[in-house]
Amino acid sequence: MFEFSGACAGCGQTAYIKNLTQMFGNNMIIANATGCSSIYGGSINTPYNIPWTNSLFEDNAEYGLGIAIANKTLREKVKKLMTSHIDKVDSKTATLFNKWLNNYDDDKITNDIYKKINYNKIAFLKPFKDYIKNNSVWIIGGDGFAYDIGFSGIDHVLSSNENINILILDTEVYSNTGGQSSKSSNIGSIASFTQNGKTTYKKDLAKIALAYPHVYVATTNIGYNKSQYLKVLTEAKNYNGPSIIIAYSPCIEHGIIDGMENSLTNAHLATLCGYFPIFRYNPNTKEFILDSKDIDFTLYGKFLKTQNRYARLANIDKATAKDLLNKNQKWAKERYNYYLSLERKENDKNE
Repeated sequence: MFEFSGACAGCGQTAYIKNLTQMFGNNMIIANATGCSSIYGGSINTPYNIPWTNSLFEDNAEYGLGIAIANKTLREKVKKLMTSHIDKVDSKTATLFNKWLNNYDDDKITNDIYKKINYNKIAFLKPFKDYIKNNSVWIIGGDGFAYDIGFSGIDHVLSSNENINILILDTEVYSNTGGQSSKSSNIGSIASFTQNGKTTYKKDLAKIALAYPHVYVATTNIGYNKSQYLKVLTEAKNYNGPSIIIAYSPCIEHGIIDGMENSLTNAHLATLCGYFPIFRYNPNTKEFILDSKDIDFTLYGKFLKTQNRYARLANIDKATAKDLLNKNQKWAKERYNYYLSLERKENDKNE
């Protein structure tokens, strides 16, 4: 479903997209924000074998929301047409209509019915046949879109009750436009506009999303735990409401000293040391599950030294490097303990 891409070798984004399309490619529509993912995803020879479209940094969330609402509206039209014509069609078609009406949200059954209906016999349904399938809508983009330019749109989607999914490919830097610092960039990191080390903290987008009790929220790291990512995708897809997934994505702009061929190993260390915790919150169960349990903060300094965006800071100013990177680690510990407290709190409630 995502056959190839022109992304940088070792890019952390493409594995998330490939797994997503392999799971739901027969029943999904993608609204892709402008950025790295739209460039390697929207070339002339597009790698997608599924409905895919691209919008701007600043409005892709609203664009995807519009697609979701339109998709829902047209499926309601199909429902009305089947209901009003069920006594006027032949018995075989009526049986298919009944089965569809009783399994409206089932991917497999609606796909099967989509293939079996003879549209030449029921011309009234032919213009709407693509909406017989139960398609999920996925808004995809990087952290420049999600944390900065399109943040208000993300918030608008999360505040709705629409059944829509957001996948954030978090590289912690404006990758596509030359490696500028973003609100996802962490304190002490070097990038364009923060050549002496970023002096402000990374925005905790997951924490902001958790302020909405009706939103499915997850962070994930395929380099640390692929099965957790697949579980997150399934839970987000099955949740009838807004879902947001923030995925740690190694990038060439990180300057991984061992090279991008080791990007997954480096990503594993990012979660193992506590730099990028992974968790899930499902409003259906009201469970907060911290999936990164065995964190070893003694590895934190080692992780920072594996990436030039942090390691180079000591060459510029040792005192500043020590101060900023200590703040980076201290904040990581405080953030991890905060999420650990959420898990304990939810467990206490359920007991």
